[in-house]
Amino acid sequence: MASHEIAKIDAEAACLTLINVYEVEPEKQADLVRRLSEATDTVIRRQPGFVSVSIHSSMDGKRVVNYAQWASKEDFESFMKKPETQEQLKQFAALAKTISPVLCKVNGVHAE
Repeated sequence: MASHEIAKIDAEAACLTLINVYEVEPEKQADLVRRLSEATDTVIRRQPGFVSVSIHSSMDGKRVVNYAQWASKEDFESFMKKPETQEQLKQFAALAKTISPVLCKVNGVHAE
């Protein structure tokens, strides 16, 4: 039986959150989701400071949202400086019309 992973969102954690919204043509949405998932499974999750990645596809087929958590801003910046990361990002960008990355901190979590 496969394990079920759950990302933890915690306002008390000192991690960095990247919310990246890709605007795509509907026929490219599934391909981008697949490529983001594959890159996360094969490379990104093995990087120092990686915490989690959650990939979401909009119901209208026009967006993919990547919610990533890193242990620190320094870990994220180190990952982003790698040439292989930049090459991977170019491949993702080739599938998107626009990309809107935002670095965030978690201010509150409300759940049942």
